[in-house]
Amino acid sequence: MEINGVQWTLTGKVLDKVHEDDDGRELLTVDHTIIRQLEKENEDREDHLKIIAKLKENDDSLSNDPILLRWEKESQPFPKPWPSENENIPVFHMPSDPAWFKDLMALAGSRGVRVPNLYGYDRAYKKNPCPVKTPCTVLDPTAGGGSIPFEALRLGHKVIANELNPVASVILHATLEYPSKFGPSLTKEIQLWGAKLIDLLDEKMNLFFPSKHMLPPAEMKELRNHIKSCADTETLFSHEDTTSFLYCRQVTCPNCGGKAPLMNTCWLSKVDGNQWGVKILPDGRQQNGKVRFETYRATKGKGPGGEDPDFATVNRGVGSCVHCRQAIDSEEIKSQARGESSHGQWKDRLYCVVAVRFQPKLDQNGQPQRYKSGEKKGEIKTEKVRFFRPPNQQDLDALKEAEKRLQENWDRWDDQGLIPTEKFPQGNDMRPATYGMPRWCDMFTPRQLLGHLTLVEELNRLKPQILSELGEEKGRAVVTYLQFAIDKGVDYNSRQTRWIAQRGQVSGTFGRHDFSLKWTFGEMIFSGPHSGFQWCLSQIYDAYDGIAALVPSHAKANPASIQNGTAAYMPKLSDNSVDLVCMDPPYYNNVQYAELSDYFYVWEKRTLSDLYPDYYKRRLSDKQNEAVANPDRDGGSKSAHLTYEKMMADIFIECYRVIKSSGLMTVMFTHKSQDAWEALTKSLIENNWIISSALPIESEFTNSQHIMNNASAASSIFLSCRKRIAQSSDPAIWSGLGGTGVQQRIQQAVAEGLEEFQSLKLNPVDEMVASYGRALRVLSEQWPVIDGDEEVGPIRAMNEASRVVSENQIRRITGGRLNVADLSPEAAMAVTLFGIYRLAEFPYDEALNISRSLNIAMENKTGGYVPGDRFIGYGTQGASAGRAAGSDAEDHGFYAPLVRKGSKMRLVRPEERHGKRMELPRTEWDLLCGLILAYRKGDIPVARAYLDRHADGKQEMLRALLAVWAAEVPDESLKKEARAIIFGLQ
Repeated sequence: MEINGVQWTLTGKVLDKVHEDDDGRELLTVDHTIIRQLEKENEDREDHLKIIAKLKENDDSLSNDPILLRWEKESQPFPKPWPSENENIPVFHMPSDPAWFKDLMALAGSRGVRVPNLYGYDRAYKKNPCPVKTPCTVLDPTAGGGSIPFEALRLGHKVIANELNPVASVILHATLEYPSKFGPSLTKEIQLWGAKLIDLLDEKMNLFFPSKHMLPPAEMKELRNHIKSCADTETLFSHEDTTSFLYCRQVTCPNCGGKAPLMNTCWLSKVDGNQWGVKILPDGRQQNGKVRFETYRATKGKGPGGEDPDFATVNRGVGSCVHCRQAIDSEEIKSQARGESSHGQWKDRLYCVVAVRFQPKLDQNGQPQRYKSGEKKGEIKTEKVRFFRPPNQQDLDALKEAEKRLQENWDRWDDQGLIPTEKFPQGNDMRPATYGMPRWCDMFTPRQLLGHLTLVEELNRLKPQILSELGEEKGRAVVTYLQFAIDKGVDYNSRQTRWIAQRGQVSGTFGRHDFSLKWTFGEMIFSGPHSGFQWCLSQIYDAYDGIAALVPSHAKANPASIQNGTAAYMPKLSDNSVDLVCMDPPYYNNVQYAELSDYFYVWEKRTLSDLYPDYYKRRLSDKQNEAVANPDRDGGSKSAHLTYEKMMADIFIECYRVIKSSGLMTVMFTHKSQDAWEALTKSLIENNWIISSALPIESEFTNSQHIMNNASAASSIFLSCRKRIAQSSDPAIWSGLGGTGVQQRIQQAVAEGLEEFQSLKLNPVDEMVASYGRALRVLSEQWPVIDGDEEVGPIRAMNEASRVVSENQIRRITGGRLNVADLSPEAAMAVTLFGIYRLAEFPYDEALNISRSLNIAMENKTGGYVPGDRFIGYGTQGASAGRAAGSDAEDHGFYAPLVRKGSKMRLVRPEERHGKRMELPRTEWDLLCGLILAYRKGDIPVARAYLDRHADGKQEMLRALLAVWAAEVPDESLKKEARAIIFGLQ
C-alpha cells in the first residue's frame, strides 16, 4: 500500500487485517494498531538510513551503488498527514525481489554490517494456504521425501507421489499420509511409546555408558576458583555428565612397531572462549612404543605449552608415526584396517571424553544467584561448562563390558535376523570394505552395535502391543516414527561420524553424502540425562509436530496416493489423467541414492518389513532401475551417461502418456555438470517435450553468471514443458541462408526476450536463465536440428543464448558505446567470454561452441604471436610461459588472453599476461590488461601515459571496456581499482 506516495510492504499480522470490499478490491482499514505499526515502520526506516549513511561514509564507492541507492529510496519515511482511523487504504500486490535483498546482505556483510529482513514476505511454509477452487491432479514421479507432493496437498490438489526407493517411500507415508490422517494428536502416542522405549534402553545400557564421574582435578580446580566466595556449594557441582566419546584409528607402525594413532586434527573445540586441543604423548620407547592422550585448553589457537591443535598424523591417506616419525604407507593402513597385514589389525582408540559440568551463576559479590519466583523459586541458577578429558579406566572397562555383552547376545540376535550382516555391496564407493567394514554391521563399534540392536529388539517386542492398542493403521504410524528415531541414532552413532570442533557436536554419517572414511569419529551416549537416543526421539517429535501443524483440514478428505515403483512404468495411472507433473529428478551422478539408502534399509527391514511387505522384499534396495548415472552399474562414465539419458527418457515417455494434452510438466534441476544438463534437456526434447521456459529459483551465484557450471544444491532451475503434438519428419538447419536457420531464430528469440525482461528488472543470473528457456524452446520446437552432419544439442543452443545475452549486457553497461562487433576478433571473443563467465573456469567445449557462433577459431599459442584474422589464441597451463604468473613480467606470463588446463579454460588475469605482449598490445583486450597493470605500477600518471602511447584513437573504447570490467569482475578490490582508473582518467 502507499502512504502519501511512499510504498509500505505489509508483512506479518498486518496482513490479517486486509479484507475485500463488494467489488473485490483489497483494502486495509486503519485502526490504532495500524497507526502504531506505521510509527514503528518509520522508526525502522530512520535506523536504516543511519546504516546506509555509515556504509557510504566508510566506502566512497558506495555513493552511487544501485543496490544501496534502492534501499535508501525504499527507506524514506512516510510524509504526514497520515491516514486517520477507519480510513480504507487500497492494497495492491507486486512481486518481491529476494535477489536484490541477497545482494544487499552480501554488500553489507562484506563490510561487517547486518541488515534487517527486507525480503518483503514471511516464510511461505509458516502460512497455511487457502485451498484452490479447482483442484488438479498433480503427479511427482520421483517424489523422494515428498516436499513437492506435500505442498500440492496443502493447496488442496489431488496428489500422486511415486518413488522407487523403499526408504524414501516409507518417508512419504510419514510425510503425506499419517499427518493427514491422525493430525497433531498422534504426537502424544509417539511420545508415550518413545518413553517406554527409552526406559527399556536405559535399563539395559546404563552399565555400558558410565555418565557420572567426579570432576577431574583440572576441572575441580576451575570450579573451586569460580566458587571461592561460596565454597559450601562445592558438593552440588563436583560431578560431570558425560555426553560424547571421541575415537581415532590406531595402527601399528611397520617401521618401529609402535602404536600409531591416525588423527587428521588435534582440535577438540574451536568455540570462542572455550578452545580445546588434545596432544599425543609417546612413551619414548624406540621399539613397540605406546601413547597416551592429554587434553588442554587453548588460547588463540595454541596450547599452554605452545601445542598446535592443527597437528595431524595422517594426511591424504598416509600416516605418520609419532614414535619414529616415519611415514606409514596408505596401502599398509588399508591392509591393517582389513586385518590382512602381518602387523595386525587396526583398532578404534578412545582418546577423549566430552563432558559437561555445572556451576552457579554468581552475583557481583560472588554469591550464587537464585530464582525469585516460579517453580524453581529459591534454587540456584546454573550455567553449563563443556570440557574434554582423556578416558579413565571406568570408560575403558565399559567398552570391554559392551563388547562382551554383544558377543553373549550375538547368536541369539543373529538367529532372529536382527543383525545386519549383509555384505556391503559392490558399488561406486567401496571405502567401507576397503577399510575393513565388509558388512553393514561392521560400520559400528561393538558398543554402538549393542545399543542399536537393543533398540531394534525392544521395538519388535513393543510392536504387537502398539498395534493392538492403537489399531493397525495408527500403530503402523507410531512404529514407523519410532524406527525413524532408531535411523537417526544409526546415522549419528557409527564409525563414520565426525566430531565438529567448531560447534562441539557429532555430525551424522552422511554429512558429505558418501561413505568417506573418517579418521576420527564421535559417539553419542546411549543412556542417561544426555542420551543420544532421547535427542533422536525429540527430533522425531518436533518434525511430526511441525508437519502436522502445516497440514490443513481439507487434506484428510483427499489423502495422497503413494506408489512404490519405477517412474518409467506407473500402471495404476490412466492415459491423459494428470494435469501437472512436477518433479525434482535424480541429479545425474551427484548422489547414488540407492547405495546410500542401503545403510538405513538394512535396519528398517528388521522392524518394518511386516508393516510394509511390498517395500522390503529385496535383500538390498533396487539399483538396477534407479535413474542415476551409475558408472559401477553401467560399466564406466560414458555408458553411465547413456544409461541415465535412456532412463530419464523412459520416465519422460511415461509422463507424456499420463499427462493431459493441455497439461504442464515442470522439471526442477540442480546440477553443475554440463553432461547432466545435456542428458536431461536432450531426453526431454527427444521424447516430444517442448521446453517452453526456464525459471531460476534462489539465484546465489557469486562467481559466474553461467548457470550450467555453478548450479548447486542451494540453487535450482525450473524447466516448464508442454507436449509436442506436431512432429517434424525432416531435420531443421542450424545456420540457414537469409536468417532462416535455427541459430538465427534463437538469436531473435533471446533478443526479444531481453526486451521483455527489461520491465521485470531481472538480475543478470535470472536474465541468463530465462534466456536459456527461450533458446531451448526454439530448439525443442524445431527438433531435430543439424549443422552439416552434426546434431545440434541443447548445450549449443544455450551457448548461443549466452553469447547474445553477453553482447546485450556489454552494450547496456557501456550505454551503447561498445559493441562486440566493433572489436578485433580476439578481443571480441575475450569480452564475450568475460561477459558470460567472468574470471571463472569454463569447459573448453563450451568456448568452442561460442567461438563457432562468432566465427572465430581457437588456436593454441604458447609463445609470442600476432593475432590473425578471425582467431583467438590460448596458452596451456603448466607451459613455460605460464609457470610463474605474477613474477617478472618480462620473462614469464601468457601471451594469449586464454589459458587451457585439460578440459577447462579461463581468461588470463592481467597480472598473468606476458610483459612483452603488454608492451606491444595487439588487441583491445591487451590494451585493457596493460592499462590495469600500468595503473598498478604508478597510479594514474603511468596509466594515462600507457593509454596515450598505445591507444591510438581507441581511448573511448578502452574506457568502455574498463566500465565492463568494473561492472562484471567478481572481486570487490578489482572493482574498486577499475573505478579508480575510470575516475582518474576523466
